Amino acid sequence: MTKNNSSRTLVNLLGIPSLLAIIYLGDSYSNIPVFSVFIGIVLYLGALEIAPLSKMKNGHPVISVLLLFLALLQIGRIPGINWEIPIHTLMIGLTLTAMAMEIFRKKETPLLNISILVFSFVWLGLMLGSLSELRNLPDIGFKITLALFLSVWICDTGAFFFGKKFGKKKILPDVSPKKTWVGTIAGFICSVIFLLILNQFGYFPELFTLIDVLALGIITGLFGQFGDWSESLLKREAGVKDTSKILAGHGGILDRFDSLTFAAPLTLIYCTYFIKTG
Repeated sequence: MTKNNSSRTLVNLLGIPSLLAIIYLGDSYSNIPVFSVFIGIVLYLGALEIAPLSKMKNGHPVISVLLLFLALLQIGRIPGINWEIPIHTLMIGLTLTAMAMEIFRKKETPLLNISILVFSFVWLGLMLGSLSELRNLPDIGFKITLALFLSVWICDTGAFFFGKKFGKKKILPDVSPKKTWVGTIAGFICSVIFLLILNQFGYFPELFTLIDVLALGIITGLFGQFGDWSESLLKREAGVKDTSKILAGHGGILDRFDSLTFAAPLTLIYCTYFIKTG
């Protein structure tokens, strides 16, 4: 076993049980917002990975500004904190702050710097950070969040093994050269089948119909892969393989949570508008 594989195995052995425990504890265990704090840390580390990617294209965003507004957003998601700053207020505040700072910084790429900050706030704060809101949905938060993580992992695993064994034709050679049509379709099917099996064993609450389970499968199995491809697109433009090396053998935080940047907000939107919770 190579050193890289050993590191990857160690991260899996420690990381997966820890993450499952964090999902289980949520934000109400002894009134400690365990899950939202964890997601806040993920957002913080993800934001730090933005700077090196930006520099590859001569971008120099003020990451501290991004961190400030991500913190304001994430703190407002913690149950029990009566602090609800409207999203549009945060967006305007971030944009105004970034523009004002660029006036005095005298950098060569002010528009790029501002755009990176606004995009990163949406990508990390609103999209990936929506996991906190999903976990805190009444009645279904724990089960739907756990199912989301597991389904995304199943999709990634199925896509990897089937793609490696049977995949030949590349689906997006200019974006993610190793991804194949076989792997993509297999990952999607594995995700849907996994959720159908959970449903067959009565995992989902009674308010979930078969259509809801299939919709969740489509979100995780299809749009989760879009999240993966989108991050690959950004890395390819920056000319890097991994966003960082913080997770030995796995790359960076953004590399590990990329699928959830699409799957989490879409699952939240679906549950908010189509699942009647208490």
